[in-house]
Amino acid sequence: MKQFKDIESVGWIFWAVCSILLLVPNYFLSGLLLFGNSLGHRIGLTVGMSAVLGAIIAWVVNEILYRINLSKYKEMKKKIRKKKKKAS
Repeated sequence: MKQFKDIESVGWIFWAVCSILLLVPNYFLSGLLLFGNSLGHRIGLTVGMSAVLGAIIAWVVNEILYRINLSKYKEMKKKIRKKKKKAS
């Protein structure tokens, strides 16, 4: 559990997992959007939507992790400045 507390970012594996998990819902959504088109169009749109939505989800998770690490860094710098002030 300790290894998950110090994650700084998620990478390509997280994006791929998100994209794969989004394939099924996007397949049905593309069926609603492309009524009457061929199966190839439907599968192509499904893969494209899954890749884009997976990238957006990975970007949001990376941004959240960045903000958490930034606040920890700022807190650490604040403590160091307070120690320097006391020492002076």
